[in-house]
Amino acid sequence: MRRRIGSISADFAIVSFRSSIVHAAPWIFPDLAGTRWAPVGLDALARAEFPDTGSANPLNDPWFCDGWVRGVAARLSADHSWGGWLEDRSHLWRGHYLPPGCSIHLGIDLNVPPGVTVLTPLAGQVMHAVACQAQGGGWGGWVVLRADTPHCGAAYLLFGHLAHEGLPRPGERLAKGAPVGTVGTPEANGGWYPHLHLQSLSTAAWEAVRHAPDTLLDGYAFPAADLDRRFADPAPLVGLPPDDIAVDDR
Repeated sequence: MRRRIGSISADFAIVSFRSSIVHAAPWIFPDLAGTRWAPVGLDALARAEFPDTGSANPLNDPWFCDGWVRGVAARLSADHSWGGWLEDRSHLWRGHYLPPGCSIHLGIDLNVPPGVTVLTPLAGQVMHAVACQAQGGGWGGWVVLRADTPHCGAAYLLFGHLAHEGLPRPGERLAKGAPVGTVGTPEANGGWYPHLHLQSLSTAAWEAVRHAPDTLLDGYAFPAADLDRRFADPAPLVGLPPDDIAVDDR
């Protein structure tokens, strides 16, 4: 069951999230073995700590946002954090590229430093691997993998905001645990704070965009009743518990 958090203070949000930590590191980050992880709902925290006063959103500065996200983990007595599956991030990214209403986050963000190696949790074939140059909302280096055996609702997996170097080739087959790339800096990852965006797609979700993934496949969507079936929570694939934090501040 997903836990809903209403209009809250920053301190209360931290206390609420702390009730479900600490977890071991996702195994797809071999560089971070032994670190402590906490689930977070960044939009709720952003509403509490950065209310909309009509001024520019400081979190759209990727390095400022990175410092804030790392500080949130530290307040939770953790080294790193993750979360965001089906979270409404209309406040977190206010003033960003998203059109009004298109603010439901379809994957999870695993908040780790640039340069960290990423392994694939499933074996499969690389369908798409591109070093996207777009800033202010681009993917950076990104990979779509078709799973040999769908698992936990993931027929396809999207790895976003990677560095441009070291990406696999389209058509290449990857064994479970093979490197997919490394986490990119804001200069390479599309202008975001450093993190891995991991997104599951059903076969139907991929078929809807496969003819033009560079223009049609995004990490955000308008609300819809079937998002959880088309874009399942990928956390269990990497050894993390399912996301139980949902945010509704309106």
